[in-house]
Amino acid sequence: MNWLVHPLVLRLSRWLLAAVMLFAAVPKLLDPPGFAQAVFAYGLLPMALVAPLALVLPWLELLTALGLVFGVARRSAAALILVLMVVFTAGLGFNLAKGNPVDCGCFGTAKVQKTKDQRLFDMKMALLRDLGLALLALHGALAQTSKPE
Repeated sequence: MNWLVHPLVLRLSRWLLAAVMLFAAVPKLLDPPGFAQAVFAYGLLPMALVAPLALVLPWLELLTALGLVFGVARRSAAALILVLMVVFTAGLGFNLAKGNPVDCGCFGTAKVQKTKDQRLFDMKMALLRDLGLALLALHGALAQTSKPE
């Protein structure tokens, strides 16, 4: 059996992905105005969409995490997370290419003041993290086992 589709490997990768999504959702749920400011800083959305996105996105992250953990539409939840990671990566990449240092807002709002170079470095690390999460999500979305999980 290919180790990538082994039920334990699938379960561990989905739980890891779910944990990250859960830890990303909770601070945003607790501070919608702070998250709305982070979304606004990206400069990619019209102002009318910033607040609705800041309210909906954390719930979407939470629901996908719960779907992965409890087995409700696991592959669909992983596919949705993959789409989110692609969008997040594109937003970070666009701002990084412009030299616009933004707090990714991934795990709540930053409380520490950083220099522009530190924030640009953090963005690069967030890009790498999001690419890794996208690979986990792709694995969860595509991998199938012959045995039920």
